[in-house]
Amino acid sequence: MADGAASLLNLAEIDGRGRALVAARPLRGGQIVLRDSPILLYSALPLTKPPPPSSSSSSSSAACYCDHCFRILPPSSSPPAAPCPACGRHVFCGPGCLAAAAATSHTPWVCQALSRLVASRLLDGQPVERHVQARFLIAACNLATVSPSNFQLLLSLQGREAHADDTVSAARFLHSLLASVCPPPPPGSPFPLGFSLELIVALLSKDKLNAFGLMEPVLSRGGGEVDGERSVRAYGIYPRASFFNHDCLPNACRFDYVDSASDGNADIIVRMIHDVPQGREICLSYFPVNLNYANRQRRLMEDYGFACDCDRCKVEANWSDDENEHDDIGEDDDGDGEGMDEDADEQMSGSEVGIAEEKETDFPHAYFFVRYMCNRKNCGGTLAPLPPSSDDAPSDIMECNVCGQLRREDEEAEADGEEDMDE
Repeated sequence: MADGAASLLNLAEIDGRGRALVAARPLRGGQIVLRDSPILLYSALPLTKPPPPSSSSSSSSAACYCDHCFRILPPSSSPPAAPCPACGRHVFCGPGCLAAAAATSHTPWVCQALSRLVASRLLDGQPVERHVQARFLIAACNLATVSPSNFQLLLSLQGREAHADDTVSAARFLHSLLASVCPPPPPGSPFPLGFSLELIVALLSKDKLNAFGLMEPVLSRGGGEVDGERSVRAYGIYPRASFFNHDCLPNACRFDYVDSASDGNADIIVRMIHDVPQGREICLSYFPVNLNYANRQRRLMEDYGFACDCDRCKVEANWSDDENEHDDIGEDDDGDGEGMDEDADEQMSGSEVGIAEEKETDFPHAYFFVRYMCNRKNCGGTLAPLPPSSDDAPSDIMECNVCGQLRREDEEAEADGEEDMDE
């Protein structure tokens, strides 16, 4: 682990769960246990030219992002961003970012490969997921040349069994597409003939299981309400964070500061939600904690290939159909469900949260929703304390990992937050 986290977490094998990260010592709420940088970062947008940035844009989906760091590009009224000198199509937030990209993520080979894919129009009519997979494979091929050690690290990650989903059929299509359109791999590549079908299958399976989504920025409506319609702007492979297992009531959550951080803006930071003892497994939730039981189980099986039997699921599995089958709030608009995202979709309805709160004896974890779930309408985020101060004193300020709201730990839910609990 990096950034002082080496002594906080241990990698362990847990029966029935595989590799896991456990607390090497008692951990406190708000404590940063991991800061991880991506070894691979690629756009979640289809391979079509995005609209130019506009200061009048009122929707995050209309925003344009730097093709290297994925910050929002400045509006047209600001100093112009730096276009790629080879194609003029890819745009970067400044000359420094362009120079870094030219040496790593956006080499001349990547630029040429992406440009040829767009010109071929062979991805027209394909689902967005196929566009994103093509971006991932081009980025992975480039990684094999510019950083062979990181490419081997990518190959070492756990992957989902190919027969469990459409990975094989997608790999066949993409293998044929890339072989017919992309230029030969860059000089020095360990794969001078390009990726084999078998390697593409392996890479896609690892991407499916390990990619984290970096979400579009949160927009607010009137009255502090959050616009719940957000998509993924980019996906990243974070090798150490990939060891976190899932729990439907996590004890840690991840934060990213793509548009506000100066250095390492694409890093993800994992903070403890509350105190845990030494030896306890540290888990994230792979989606918003307020999804209901049926949708949690469906998402986990479809996206990750397992059924959850955590303490919360064991309790909710015994609820009646009426208690589990409530209308969901919002829809998932990223179209592919790939990656460990934190967007607000298929949330527990207000009456379902009410059931949890009323059944203290049947649902002993109901306090989680009151204490650690953001009360802004349509947010669906999880609250964690700010990091402890320099003298190790715990913070009583809670931060939402989706909308960024700050509030005191003992602050009562505001009226607009309570409305989020009602249908």
